[in-house]
Amino acid sequence: MGSHVDPNKTRRHPVSAWVAVFSLALIVRLAYFLQIGDLIFVSHLVGDAATYDAWAKQIADGSWRWPESFYQAPLYPYFLASLYATLGHNLWLVRIIQAILGTVGCVMVGAAGAKFFSRQAGITTASMLALYGPAIYFDGILQKSSLGFFLMASLLLLVAIYGQQGHRWAVALAMGITLGLLSLTRENALAVTPVVAAWILWRTVSDTLPENDRHTVDDRHAVDDRQTVAWRDRAIHLALFAAGMILILSPVALHNYDRGGAFSVTTFQMGPNFYMGNHTGADGRYAPMIPGRETPEYERADATALAEQDMGRSLQPREVSDYWMRRAWADIRSDVWGWGKMLGMKWWLTWNRYEIPDTESYYIYRDGSGTLSALGRVWHFGVLCPMGVLGAIWAWPKRREVWVLYTLTIVMAVAVAAFYVFGRYRYPLVPIIAIFAGYAAVQTCRRAEAGALWGNTPSHRRYRQHPRHRRYWRYWQNWVAIGLAISSTIWVNWRVNPEQSLNAGQLGNLGAALATSGRIEESVPYFQQAADMLPKAPRLRQFLADALSMTGRYGEAIPHYQAVLELQPDRPLADFNLAVALEAVGRTNDALKHYQHALTLNPDDSESMSAIRRLTGNRSLKP
Repeated sequence: MGSHVDPNKTRRHPVSAWVAVFSLALIVRLAYFLQIGDLIFVSHLVGDAATYDAWAKQIADGSWRWPESFYQAPLYPYFLASLYATLGHNLWLVRIIQAILGTVGCVMVGAAGAKFFSRQAGITTASMLALYGPAIYFDGILQKSSLGFFLMASLLLLVAIYGQQGHRWAVALAMGITLGLLSLTRENALAVTPVVAAWILWRTVSDTLPENDRHTVDDRHAVDDRQTVAWRDRAIHLALFAAGMILILSPVALHNYDRGGAFSVTTFQMGPNFYMGNHTGADGRYAPMIPGRETPEYERADATALAEQDMGRSLQPREVSDYWMRRAWADIRSDVWGWGKMLGMKWWLTWNRYEIPDTESYYIYRDGSGTLSALGRVWHFGVLCPMGVLGAIWAWPKRREVWVLYTLTIVMAVAVAAFYVFGRYRYPLVPIIAIFAGYAAVQTCRRAEAGALWGNTPSHRRYRQHPRHRRYWRYWQNWVAIGLAISSTIWVNWRVNPEQSLNAGQLGNLGAALATSGRIEESVPYFQQAADMLPKAPRLRQFLADALSMTGRYGEAIPHYQAVLELQPDRPLADFNLAVALEAVGRTNDALKHYQHALTLNPDDSESMSAIRRLTGNRSLKP
């Protein structure tokens, strides 16, 4: 006699799995933090991190109403300022709080996956994000990516909750507030506003009549009453969604109008950013308006100065943005075919496995952490994305319930590719792709267990006997899905970026950060690695030569200065520094020649003039 087993007793408590995932994500992040303490970028902030930190400190010191219109998304600096004002200026506390937000975000994305698909798929999704290398990295740097991930996860969970019955009016309001906050972190998130609004309309329409009433209600008046209620609900929910966004964005729009003379619900950098990603000669990656001025403190000033110089008058922030937008479209119209090819390249870059670096590089941090190195080399975008493709194909029969995920993915990807591509810009795509990837993992296991993955079920065997029968499309569906997943794996992992050049530039940035902080001797190996990777890059060669000279190793610096001048003869600073090194090793005649050449290139160079007078003994020499 068989014994009855209560399935509820053999099943783990639903909360325990989520607690386990939360704990895993947080422990991994804290372990990673313990390993990166010696990296210079952790203590010496550069690029956007330095800008956000300085901005936040000014706000925390009392400048809560910023004196200028916003050129960069303002939410993250104000988030930092709130932490500084309450907890003090402690960067490690900021990182820990970001790790907690990232951990909660993993669980929220998993919860969204559970509502869209199944509990197993949701837990798998959350586990994937808990161990996803770039997610761990972004939680540890002072960038808006971590906050943006948390807000994107919140939005996805709210969208999933809205797809179910319940207090939808509150969820609609919360979606508006969350999307407004996300737009103040990533401005291109505004592009998903119509998608969320359409989701609200769709779910309200699909629930006009309950499924069990659609064939039993004969009273036409009852049907009309239900439809009237449905239209009223749509209007109310859309109004609440819009009210939530207005509540968040209107203070920023009013501030920009007061400080910049025109309304903008986020920032005034859309025009310059669009130009940098779409002008003639662009390659889809970031390139500054003026070479060598890649840092945020120059971006606004350069965009404004160049526009005003061309227009011959001072310009308001909106006029500067409009100027660069017109320039971009003029370049596009002049070579539509070339722009189309470049747009295709940006689409490829958006989906490529390589995390295109900004001033900080994921790969520098990965190499400095055993935890991130172990995870990041096997679990990265080049693996996640093909799994997402497989999940999206297998979820196609459920498209009426999850079409919002497909649409959000496409819209967010287009919003990235429309400008220029960084790894952190495409990061908001990751939680959506992870939901599909979690579903793919669960479905793969289930289909393999049932024999459906390889066509070893009775229905598949019947198909082989009657291959034209339409109902056995499932036989081919698995093979098509697997084939597309394999194709996407090749496409996503294809080496399309100049990775050696980008990695060398990041090593140069790391060396420069060490040198700026006074750790010059430590900077030399990084400059050496960068110069070895790109021997024909004069900027990296000069960094190495300067570091060697500053540590007294003039003899080693001389051949690097000479290499710089062979690559780029019109660098007066390289001529001057080479002359200093030559003089230091006793080669005064050679030093004099380079002082003279430096003075020829830059007649206002008083230091070269003084050196020439000293070496020639001609005190009356004039420029």
